[in-house]
Amino acid sequence: MSKIIQAVEDPEKAPPEKRRRIPLRQIVSLITSYASGKIGAQIKAVAFVVVYLFLAQTFVLRMPIQHALSVALGVGATVIGLAFFLEGLFLGIMPLGEQCGLRLPQKTGIWGVAVFAIVIGVTATIAEPAINFLKIQGSAVNAWDAPLLYLLLNRGANWLVYAIAAGVGLSVLLGMFRFIYGWAFKPAVYLVMPLLLLLGVFFEYSPLLRPVANLAWDTGGVTTGPVTVPLIIALGLGVSRIAGAKKVGASGLGVVTLASALPVLAVFILAFALGPKVPDVASAQEFFSAQPEIRAKAEYVAGSPQALVELAAAARQKGVISPREYNNYFPAAADTAVAPLETAPVNSRIIAALKSSLGTVLPLAVVLILTIWLVVREKIRETDITVLGIVFTITGMFLFTLGMERGISELGAQAGAALPHAYAETTQEATLVRADDSAVFTAATPRGPRQYIWIQQNKSLPQAVPFEPLNYDPRTGIYRYIPVAQAVFAEWGPTVGIIVVLIFVYILGFGATLAEPSLAALGATVEDLTTGTYKKSTLIFMVALGVGAGMSVGFARILFDLPLAWILVASYIPALLLTMISAEDFAAIAWDSAGVTTGPVTVPLVIAAGLSIGRESGITGGAFGIVAAASVFPILAVLISGILNQNNARKSITSEVVL
Repeated sequence: MSKIIQAVEDPEKAPPEKRRRIPLRQIVSLITSYASGKIGAQIKAVAFVVVYLFLAQTFVLRMPIQHALSVALGVGATVIGLAFFLEGLFLGIMPLGEQCGLRLPQKTGIWGVAVFAIVIGVTATIAEPAINFLKIQGSAVNAWDAPLLYLLLNRGANWLVYAIAAGVGLSVLLGMFRFIYGWAFKPAVYLVMPLLLLLGVFFEYSPLLRPVANLAWDTGGVTTGPVTVPLIIALGLGVSRIAGAKKVGASGLGVVTLASALPVLAVFILAFALGPKVPDVASAQEFFSAQPEIRAKAEYVAGSPQALVELAAAARQKGVISPREYNNYFPAAADTAVAPLETAPVNSRIIAALKSSLGTVLPLAVVLILTIWLVVREKIRETDITVLGIVFTITGMFLFTLGMERGISELGAQAGAALPHAYAETTQEATLVRADDSAVFTAATPRGPRQYIWIQQNKSLPQAVPFEPLNYDPRTGIYRYIPVAQAVFAEWGPTVGIIVVLIFVYILGFGATLAEPSLAALGATVEDLTTGTYKKSTLIFMVALGVGAGMSVGFARILFDLPLAWILVASYIPALLLTMISAEDFAAIAWDSAGVTTGPVTVPLVIAAGLSIGRESGITGGAFGIVAAASVFPILAVLISGILNQNNARKSITSEVVL
């Protein structure tokens, strides 16, 4: 690609054999072929998820896609943006990282590399596409249901991002030391994971901390994205080549595991620090009460006294608190009203997306460039290509940000909201109709006798609808009619509907994982490492099985409101035991496989779907945790398959020796 660009832009600088004018038609053909290959790879990675969700929601759950054109445009922008973003990383950011890694040890020594590792870990995390997704999830949480979680996803969103980035920065630092000194992988896992599990169990028994713990476990999947992982590997390999490192095995695999685990610890620490400053989980009435101590903490959560008044006004508008309660809590602001929610103008969204893209990509690029100029004291290699790569990265992040909110995120939210239709009745917007209690009658139904009432709407024929006495006012003759749609699988009972949902989720996780490009790259590494005894296809299949199972468990946790901490304890303890009897390199591969499966499209989609179905189930505060479950089960699957593969190989060798 660099030679093509060089020849097109300045034929005089091209190599002698390339010094000829390329026809415009051939230029267009080359660029078109190049772009179609890159975009085609992203279409392949996203196509299954999008098509599967569309077909399942439309034909199985019988819920049409809302705002289909907007969603389609958003998905298209996400695909094109991701293609630009990844190509920009390959052309611009990754070469800068490797150049720093190759030269820094010579110029600064170990401690210079350590400082740089921390800085690059922080800036790379901020540039992760999925990190921005966390910042827009605050609206899915009620402040009184989960005050600490609400704080971290709203006005404290930057604190959350910085904590995650600090965890990744520390993991990169430890990873560099591992590259340099050849530290073993297993001791780090034995030290970090039990600590996280103990903290997770402790958080589980605190209503205030539990929702944040669920979020913390999910951040491990958010951090191991297309920016952080390749940059860590590029930097680490550059350092190890120069520093004369001992063999760390599998080309430095295992760093991704730390980059997934330490951010969880960082969010736990942040929750500990902020917990005393927020009120306990309570009803909306208690949260907005005028008691001085509670009011001070509620204002801290909202951000200011005025922000708390606006939050209460929104709760009043939703019917969570009554107008009388609102007036009692805020007598000086009794007339405060919340304007109807309006869609932000297109220009505002574009400007916000552009600012966000520049603010995430440029700090990372500037850190790398200044390090090369001021510390390494070298010129940037192939400056034109590097600049083009940075422009591609910013453009990709811009398109990805625009498309994520309107495309993938919306698609996931709609899928999550549609899933309860499989096993539960759903209500629609209530309407007020004239009725007469003499029109009430009882009819036999498969669930036993049930009352109905005849109503008449819009001059149509009378219609018999279920009758709820509490919704009828005999003085006015007004019946508050709330249409109820039966569950799709009502004839077979709610259990069958829930099983269908879990199967639906399993297929989604399995299919999405098969299309992950980073998993294919890891599979090739495994096949080379094991000299072909453990096939690339085997790794991909086992990881896909694990992700599918993990996603099903994650959604089941939300549906049945199960404790995430104990699910993870029951999963990670066997993983730690299996790690003890696995080879060092293969153990690192198994644990890293959890990170490569959580891509920039899969994570936002799964989190959006989980929050949506959690909101439908009434547990929005604790609906995080699906990504965490989808990360641990691939570890188990790969460890088990690796041990079985190793035993089979030994038996084969033994039988050959005997013969």
